[in-house]
Amino acid sequence: MVADLPISGLPVPRSLTTTHSALASRLWRGCCSARSTAARGWKCWRASPLAWSCLLGICCLAAGTATAQAVDSEQLLSLAAPGTPFTFEVIESLDAAYLGDTPSHMGRDGGLSVRPNVSLGDAVYRTTRTGEQSATMRVGTVTRVKWERVSGGLMVEFDPEPLQRIAVGDEVWVDLNPMPAGPNSR
Repeated sequence: MVADLPISGLPVPRSLTTTHSALASRLWRGCCSARSTAARGWKCWRASPLAWSCLLGICCLAAGTATAQAVDSEQLLSLAAPGTPFTFEVIESLDAAYLGDTPSHMGRDGGLSVRPNVSLGDAVYRTTRTGEQSATMRVGTVTRVKWERVSGGLMVEFDPEPLQRIAVGDEVWVDLNPMPAGPNSR
């Protein structure tokens, strides 16, 4: 004769439901009412606190493994070396997106093979070349940054410095890992 256990729904031989091992008796305890037991001809079992503890332990182990995998994926990309420039083209300029807003510019580019360390307030630069000479000047301050990890792209929005003309199509750059500012920098 075969009976179905109500917890798993799997068919189990009747001999197993009546004579179970010591481990099964510890994990599954209790029975249904006498009427339902007599009518069905088999015992109805429910999970004990020990069974729930085992299940909780398995779930915690699985969650720990998933967390370890996420940490490993972050370590796949190394942090950019200090002074690594990320050059991008200005693709959008706004006079004021909202009432009381200031002018801003936005640009993006891809091809990152390192983890950026760009934050709000970092400088945006433009390098102009005249013949063999080049001059680098600060043209703005980062106000929004978004790293697209899957595509390896970086979107940067910045406010211009006073009296700096920035046009759509200009190439500007940010340092992917700027050196920490000294205590007397401001």
